[in-house]
Amino acid sequence: MNDLNFSYKNIWFWILFIVFFSSGFVFFKFPFEFYFHYLFLILLTPLFIFKIGFPNFIFKLFFIPLLVGLIHVALGNNLFFTFFKIIGGLFLVTLFFYYIIHFYEFDIMTIFIIYCKGTWVLCLIAIFQIVFYFFNFKAGYDFSWFLNKWGFVEGGILGFRVNSILSEPTYLATVLSPSVYLSIKNLVFKDKFIFNRFQSIIVIFISIMTTSSVGYVGILISFLLVTNTIRLRYFIIGLLITLITFSLSYTYVKDVKLRADAARGLWLDENFNINNTNNSSFVLYNNLHIAKENLSNYLFFGTGLGSHETAFKKFTLTKSLIQYDFEFNIKDGNSLFVRLCTETGLIGLGFILLLLVKGFIYKVDDDNKDLFYHHLISQSIFVLLILVLIRQGNYMLNGLPLLFLMYFYNYTQYNDKLNKIGEEN
Repeated sequence: MNDLNFSYKNIWFWILFIVFFSSGFVFFKFPFEFYFHYLFLILLTPLFIFKIGFPNFIFKLFFIPLLVGLIHVALGNNLFFTFFKIIGGLFLVTLFFYYIIHFYEFDIMTIFIIYCKGTWVLCLIAIFQIVFYFFNFKAGYDFSWFLNKWGFVEGGILGFRVNSILSEPTYLATVLSPSVYLSIKNLVFKDKFIFNRFQSIIVIFISIMTTSSVGYVGILISFLLVTNTIRLRYFIIGLLITLITFSLSYTYVKDVKLRADAARGLWLDENFNINNTNNSSFVLYNNLHIAKENLSNYLFFGTGLGSHETAFKKFTLTKSLIQYDFEFNIKDGNSLFVRLCTETGLIGLGFILLLLVKGFIYKVDDDNKDLFYHHLISQSIFVLLILVLIRQGNYMLNGLPLLFLMYFYNYTQYNDKLNKIGEEN
């Protein structure tokens, strides 16, 4: 893939890099978390508004969530401040990212390349993190001295779980997933889409070193998509690779064993002892329970943006089935799927799933490079969005609204080009 004269010297690359990947630092946490990249949103958005004006679709997109949210604030199912914090923040972030797409004249490929080049910078930082860890230079691998929303996680394959400058290893695995997809494609078909062979190996290596179960799911999905599966032989190969990787991780990586045993204890044995509940497996289990209970009362529209925190306090198992004071991921549900169920109901969840299905480009004629690039972008972002549904409940983290917008506009542009080709023929 042509890098379109990409340069790391471009100031806009570094602005977008900060906007995408600076979630490890906040200026303050109360009354809301003020991330470093919010400075760029506050400074640049008024300039964009003055130059471009307000896009009408933004108001249409947020009208129903606004109405539903106000109703549930009045009913006591949501907090007034929490609701306006979430809907206001999401509105501003979505507006800003629309302006970024407009700034690049809706050239989704250019923005996608910038994103992937940004993930390469994350990988380089992760390499230094690993090297400094083995040299026991703490300031070089533990970034908590300058990133106040960043955590060092012991365990994993190397003795710690790699997370570069992102707050959690799982977040690194998730944001790397589009690049992992491209890297697998490069290695399988001996191509050089954005990354050369060496870079592709490094990207996959760093993803593995996060020791993130979600990241491993992303690798499996990428492999299946790259090989134009769902063909039986490729599915079997992918399944075998996954089973071997899991078996090795379960045997030699303590974190994986603990999480796997806890998941089995919760989901199969319904054993709620301390070993099974003091971990991420219980966090997901508990939040799914909360979403199910909330859906049973408010099936279609949920209880409004930001209401998972209120639903958590009503339905959490930590106040009924078990008597431990665990309140993990109380605000975001630990998963976008869970949070959408609680806050937007089947209508909101269905809207997102419809977008995923509609915007997915499965297979194209490889000879038509323009359409082929749309196919690559679609499948790369698709993998990330699936992982976000599984494990990231924050609507605004790591450039997520931009990735949804890119996914949508990539499909509309692909469809327009396809229709044009059909008319010419």
